[in-house]
Amino acid sequence: GRRSSDPRVPRFTPVEDGQPLQPAERVRNAASTSQGGALGASWVGRDGFAGASVESLRNRYGVTVEPDVTIRLQRERLALAGEARALDGLIRSLSAQASHTRYRHEEVEGTGEVGTTFASRGQDLRLELRHAPWRGVEGVWGLQGETLRFSAQGDEAFVPSTHTRSQALFVLEELSLGRWAFSAGARVEDVKVSSEGDAAGAAEVRFGDAASRRFTPFSVSLGAGATLPAGWQLQASIGRTERAPAYYELYANGVHLATAAYEQGDPQMALERSRHAELGVAWRQGPHHVKAALFDTRFGHFIALDATGASVTIPGEPGEPDTVVPEYRFQGVRAQLRGLELEGRTQLLAQGGFTLDLSGSLDLLRGDNRSTGEPLPRIAPRRLRVGLEFGTPSLQAGADLRHAARQARVGATDTPTAAFTMLDLWLRGTLDVTGAPAQIGWFAKLGNATDELAYNAVAVATVRGLSPLPGRALTVGLNARW
Repeated sequence: GRRSSDPRVPRFTPVEDGQPLQPAERVRNAASTSQGGALGASWVGRDGFAGASVESLRNRYGVTVEPDVTIRLQRERLALAGEARALDGLIRSLSAQASHTRYRHEEVEGTGEVGTTFASRGQDLRLELRHAPWRGVEGVWGLQGETLRFSAQGDEAFVPSTHTRSQALFVLEELSLGRWAFSAGARVEDVKVSSEGDAAGAAEVRFGDAASRRFTPFSVSLGAGATLPAGWQLQASIGRTERAPAYYELYANGVHLATAAYEQGDPQMALERSRHAELGVAWRQGPHHVKAALFDTRFGHFIALDATGASVTIPGEPGEPDTVVPEYRFQGVRAQLRGLELEGRTQLLAQGGFTLDLSGSLDLLRGDNRSTGEPLPRIAPRRLRVGLEFGTPSLQAGADLRHAARQARVGATDTPTAAFTMLDLWLRGTLDVTGAPAQIGWFAKLGNATDELAYNAVAVATVRGLSPLPGRALTVGLNARW
């Protein structure tokens, strides 16, 4: 269970619909309460297992862009899994996973009335078989099927009721030759996404007649890796990927309450298609390691949600003013994503049970809309982290300095996000409790110790100006493991 009030942030001026509001020190209508639990059990044998689990979640939270609206959410999931190993013959193992999920959330108005209800039921099944090695090649073949029935009831439903079904066949084969390992994978799907359109007698026609789209995505990848002398490793991969558009990317046509924006899908949207290449290198020697990866993904068709620059007027209830919201549209564009990921750790000192370690990471990402020449929307800025950690067998402490650069590469309908630097301090240890059946640990963390005002460049613009990242926060707790 968890309960939180509206998060406290450094004093800031909220911006709504491009207009500044009164200065505030809390994110409005962001309080939440949640309760959840899960229980699972399995029979486990030498050559396999069979098990089941159930879980439930209840959550109630506010919507920052709508100060008088609260979401009431509930979700239940039943999962089954099993595996048979050490089989004789061509098939060496068989495994299966299946689940059923029920989800429902209600948008509760300030008056207590339920405005719109979203509900879904989903099932998925995955079967895998691992075959015996053949001339050094071994791998997995599998089948996967999913169904999702989604319904939206209420005047503010921005997506019609839909039904999505998909079946997929996939294969992954691996070959080891000394220091080298090679892999090849492929996946073919059959996806059908159907919309029920507007309900009979609907007061407002927005979704049109019932419609259906069918897609056959096909993806393939090749990879190679090598274990080299002196602790070095090399990884490389290339591939071609296709993805069917989701139901909201096809059929959305209304105000999305979570973003206070009018989101519009494209019923004629084509498959998302891309080609990618990645090269990685890693080195490890005792407590020291470093890892770097370069990647480049080029999309012949990238599904992007971006502001059009236009606005949509939503008529108000009798006696209430109209509401003007920005229009966002799912569009297929030619695009490119490329970047660098670098991380490492080194031990500066190890003496008498005392250790001192230095770690760091760097993320660089660039996204371009090749159809317009503009940047892709909501791309993360350059991020740098440096950490220092020291400890003994029973006590560890550390400091992490996180810096995000100014994100000024934005489209014409967005605004830059300022740079920020945050300092996090943490401490953890164990308690020596005689006769205790569990290992008792404690921890404390001071997040954003300097109380820096910061915004998330990846957030939709309508939310970003109302919801800064959390301010200074102290977290303390106990945990037990047995």
